[in-house]
Amino acid sequence: MEPSLAFAIRAELRAFVIAAGTRRSLPTTCHVGHPRGEQVHLEHGVMTDPALRTDLVERAIDGLLVVEGACAWITRGGELTLADPDAEWFAASRTAFARHGIRLPAFFVLNRSGWVDLVSGEQRHWARVRNRSRRPERAP
Repeated sequence: MEPSLAFAIRAELRAFVIAAGTRRSLPTTCHVGHPRGEQVHLEHGVMTDPALRTDLVERAIDGLLVVEGACAWITRGGELTLADPDAEWFAASRTAFARHGIRLPAFFVLNRSGWVDLVSGEQRHWARVRNRSRRPERAP
C-alpha cells in the first residue's frame, strides 16, 4: 500500500475513535473519497437495495472534485471480521468505481482497534489507538 494512503487511513481511524468516544453502539457509515480530504458520508441505516447503494456510491464519486486516488471505507463498531454491511458496500463500491472507469485502490473497514483492506487483505491492529493531537503528524 502507498505510504501516503496508509498515513491518511490511520488518521481517519484516529478521528473515528475520538468521535466514537465511549459509545457502545456505533453507526455503520460508508465513506467515498480521499481519507483526510474531500469525502462523502453514506449512512448504512436500513438500506437493503443493492442497486440503490451502488447508485449512491456512483453519485458520491460524481460529486468529488478529484477522483484520482479516491477510495472507499466503512466505519463501524464490532470486530474486524467480514460483516454483511462490509460486503454490501464493497460490492457497491467496486461496481460504482468500475462504472466510472477508475480502479478501486482500497476498501477499508475501520473499527475502534484497526482496519482491514478488503481489496488487498492487508490489515493493522492496535491494542489502543492513541490520540496524537498534541503533536502534529507528518506524512511519510
